[in-house]
Amino acid sequence: MNNFFSRLLHPYGDKSGHGVIDRSFVSNHTRFIDHFLEEHPEVVKDQHKGWHIYWDKQVDLVAQKKAEMDSVPDDGYGFHRHGPTSH
Repeated sequence: MNNFFSRLLHPYGDKSGHGVIDRSFVSNHTRFIDHFLEEHPEVVKDQHKGWHIYWDKQVDLVAQKKAEMDSVPDDGYGFHRHGPTSH
């Protein structure tokens, strides 16, 4: 079975270079972004600030439960009246 997986991952054998991932390759886009972030460290600080604004929040579970209990069921459309309608 080991031979099967070896042939599956390296169909041309280990010596041809086919099926081997070059981990040292860095795309032009990655080089550009890395260079930009080195020259503009304020962008990274701004990203961290944004992360804290949107993701690092303390959740008040009691207030969340109260808001769920105080809500009105949604009809799915938002413009239909509930109850009897007059024509």
